[in-house]
Amino acid sequence: MNSSARRLVSVLVLVAVWEGAVRLGLVPAFFLAAPSTILFQIVKLVESGVLPQNAGASMIRMLSGYLLALASGVVVGGLMGWFRWADDVLDPLVELVRPVSPLAILPLAILWLGIGQASKIFVIWYACIFPVLLNTYAAVRSVPKSTIEAAWTLGASPDEVLRRVVFFHCLPPIFTGARISFAVGMIVIIAAEMVAADRGLGYMILTAQQDFQTADLYAGIVTIAAIGFVGDRFIRWLRTRICPWYVEIEQT
Repeated sequence: MNSSARRLVSVLVLVAVWEGAVRLGLVPAFFLAAPSTILFQIVKLVESGVLPQNAGASMIRMLSGYLLALASGVVVGGLMGWFRWADDVLDPLVELVRPVSPLAILPLAILWLGIGQASKIFVIWYACIFPVLLNTYAAVRSVPKSTIEAAWTLGASPDEVLRRVVFFHCLPPIFTGARISFAVGMIVIIAAEMVAADRGLGYMILTAQQDFQTADLYAGIVTIAAIGFVGDRFIRWLRTRICPWYVEIEQT
């Protein structure tokens, strides 16, 4: 059995056990909706437009903050890794702010930016920037000195060293940071929408819980899982297209 088959089997076994536990009455359907019921409810919510509207609202907020975090994280992490003065100035600030939970920042963001889109995008940016920043910083610091010296020897300009040597060396770790940030962003946007929103997947899940609509609640959770899975796979696919030289260690 190859790797893809094992991955598929693990998911099918989970779904089968889950369905069986509910159908046999081992777990009350009120607490754990069956996968078939969840799938039926997802189709119903898609047809009514409720799920696309809420998922779209969440993804607009999440991707806006996420893409801003990618851009700023790469720039700041690159500066800190390449220039000693930038590291000396910015590292204490980053390490002071980084441990603070994004959800602790949310009330402050609402105070600053209001209850609309801007506060949620800010919180997503804050949550997503650090994995990208730290991965970029570590990647720049790990560029072999001999490689840089070889580029100087061959007549490369400072700009060419940064673009053709340092940047390409950093791309795989940047994609790793992007994968981590995407998952973090999904977690934070749902939590933020539960606190202050009138639409979005987080708002939909909270409303379903308050109305005791278990199937709707699980439909929202499964949708989040599906979006996260597809997003992660897309980032990995993009890495293979942009970094064809990057090969992961073969597992036994």
